[in-house]
Amino acid sequence: MKYSILSILTIALLAISFQATAQEGYVVKGFKMSVSGTSTLHEWESDITKVDAKANLTIEGSQLKALNSLSVTIPAKSIESTKGKIMDNKTYEALKASKYPNITFSLSSAQISGLNVTANGKLTIAGVAKTVKLYAKGKIDASGNITFSGSKDIVLSDYGMEQPTALMGAIKVGEQVTVKYELTLASTGTVGSSK
Repeated sequence: MKYSILSILTIALLAISFQATAQEGYVVKGFKMSVSGTSTLHEWESDITKVDAKANLTIEGSQLKALNSLSVTIPAKSIESTKGKIMDNKTYEALKASKYPNITFSLSSAQISGLNVTANGKLTIAGVAKTVKLYAKGKIDASGNITFSGSKDIVLSDYGMEQPTALMGAIKVGEQVTVKYELTLASTGTVGSSK
């Protein structure tokens, strides 16, 4: 009888321990992302209006312990400029959007410091894949949603892209652009759970 009670207690403690460090699947709940840069005429900014992301995180209490997987997809034609359709078309041309409709990031490894993350992975733009590091500050809200925010400078020529021009080349976009991201992820439940 004592053995049975001890076994039950052990199983219960293991179950509680598993739940406290469970891997959970996450998807996009909300986001705010943009691309900005300079040109020979003025600074500019374009909004990213569509993002799909899936992640697998290990949470212990209210602490992020591991980012086990992350994939992000941005349709190239979801980038919309405040300067109008002419700028959009120049952007899509530079991104080779007709041939390569998506910009993607796929995680290979991550380092965690508190809620902050250094994500190592492959960023693919205009059909060219490069290994990059993305730095993000994280925060967890009362509902358990996780928000990562940061920015990444990108040199267009690194991805085989030409600098967009207008007015017979009189206006030329700068070679470096900055992507700013704020991505909120919500849990879809424990991975492998019967819930």
